[in-house]
Amino acid sequence: MRSLAATLLLAGATCATQAQHTVILHQDTSLYVFGTVTDYQTGDSLPGTGIIIQNWPRGQEQRRLHADEHGRYEFYLGRGDRFRVSYSRSDRVQKHVEIDAVSVPDSSWHGGMAMEINMTLFKPFPGSDDDLFNEAIGRSRYNPATNLLEWDLAYTERIRKRLGKYMEDLDEPRGGK
Repeated sequence: MRSLAATLLLAGATCATQAQHTVILHQDTSLYVFGTVTDYQTGDSLPGTGIIIQNWPRGQEQRRLHADEHGRYEFYLGRGDRFRVSYSRSDRVQKHVEIDAVSVPDSSWHGGMAMEINMTLFKPFPGSDDDLFNEAIGRSRYNPATNLLEWDLAYTERIRKRLGKYMEDLDEPRGGK
């Protein structure tokens, strides 16, 4: 059971951080961000999840919105800045991703860009230390070789290892197996 729980949590984190790295063209010169927020255990959508977009690292809030009745959301980001997107509900552990659009050249913005971020959230475990989730679970930045915004997979791997430790620590108070 312990390994199944660890696998499920890591799978949820992997989906959230690697997201489906979809980039499509739009009729403008902004970054269109869209996705669905779901429960990592059941896969059910989480309508009403709060989503906060901030300039990062300044922390200046740009926008606040909520996932619709199907857990879906969408918004546009301006070009040439860094953003932190936070996903939260009162009954779930909050998660964040960071998007760095600073180094995207002007020529790449023609027609706009899009990024799908499907986020999974889970209920807090009694007695757990959720400090890990104060950090971004994923970071995206421009890759000049592909001309796309891509997830930093080395960062994701470091977070994934820490998530594995988090799951082991959770099993300790429960007596482990």
